[in-house]
Amino acid sequence: MSASLPLAGLTVLDLSHLAAGPWCTMLLADLGADVIKIERPGTGDMSRTAGSVYAGDESAVFLALNRNKRSVVLDLTSPEGRRVFHRLVLGADAVVENLRPGKAAALGVDRPALEHLAPELVYVSISAFGTDGPYAGLGGNDPIVQALSGVMSITGEQDGPPARQGVSVPDFAAGMLAAQAVLAGLLGRVRHGHGSQVDLNLLDAEIFALGPRAQEYLINGEDQPRLGSAHPQFCPYQAFRCQDGTYIYLSVINDKFWRLLCRALERTDLLEDSGYAANRDRVARREELVATLTAQFGQRDAQDWLRILQDEGVPCAPVNTLSTAMTDPQVVHNQIVVEVEHPTVGQLRTLAAPMRLDGVRPAVRTAPPRLGADTRAVLREHGLSEDEVETLLATGVAASEGGRP
Repeated sequence: MSASLPLAGLTVLDLSHLAAGPWCTMLLADLGADVIKIERPGTGDMSRTAGSVYAGDESAVFLALNRNKRSVVLDLTSPEGRRVFHRLVLGADAVVENLRPGKAAALGVDRPALEHLAPELVYVSISAFGTDGPYAGLGGNDPIVQALSGVMSITGEQDGPPARQGVSVPDFAAGMLAAQAVLAGLLGRVRHGHGSQVDLNLLDAEIFALGPRAQEYLINGEDQPRLGSAHPQFCPYQAFRCQDGTYIYLSVINDKFWRLLCRALERTDLLEDSGYAANRDRVARREELVATLTAQFGQRDAQDWLRILQDEGVPCAPVNTLSTAMTDPQVVHNQIVVEVEHPTVGQLRTLAAPMRLDGVRPAVRTAPPRLGADTRAVLREHGLSEDEVETLLATGVAASEGGRP
């Protein structure tokens, strides 16, 4: 099946760790690229030991971001390790790294060091804040970027403190943009005959993800308040608590949906009130309108309201927990939760790629690799002899599964 995927035949060397880089390379691997994960001896990708949730000795963070890849353990701090990496570059189409700015150059694996070996290489560098500027040398990760970007200031309850987004948006956004940049670089190589250097950072990705919120500030110069689940530009557009204690989310994004909502609620008084007729009016009278709707939604259970609202065509949904989301009828129908055989965990439930190609979702072909599981095979494929491979393993420049020679 991998041979029919659009990126089959392409080789990506993955020097990244934790989240943004591995997210990028996993997307490429899902689409058929041979992603070779270059990991340091002993510990490998730091996400292998990240967090507190494990399946056996495998971190949930690592398992989430590294399927369909191969793992090679190589000591890039040694001259011999760099020499071997340069051999791998000769057969590669792209390199993705998210090392601290300057680290790739210090190791001799940055774009200038590789350009003479592979001028058609697409080289992508991901950093927290950028490769230069006042913060370039500082440590940064997802929540630090959420705080710095302004996103945290508009996330949380109105009277509460700033809150972290529940998912790692800067990492995910940077990973998707990096994958897009790799594809653009590969297309540019076909058209222009040379490779490219791509730099992107989590801070830019998160500010870019602000989208309309940033544009609104750039127009009026006003900081925006925290509104919990509500939206600063639309009303009603938030979660409402129902009689059974669960929440539904209502998204009335235009006046048509407002009229449908009033019909569903049998509230001709609201419909006939000219002070609610336009979205701007409803936003201006948000507090009183939300109080009215909160009282009404508290009179029935969530499932009753969902049935009534959906019958009228009002955009709404239950506010699922993770457990109810994973068993939601549409999520189950979409088959995004799949199983793959893992060498130590056994049957591992994980998430499939979110896209379909000609109606078929790319398969999770292989589980996230054990550390160094593919060292021998990859080095042989790239022209090293059996004696060379065994010497590298014996000297610790390379390592096989589990970090053992």
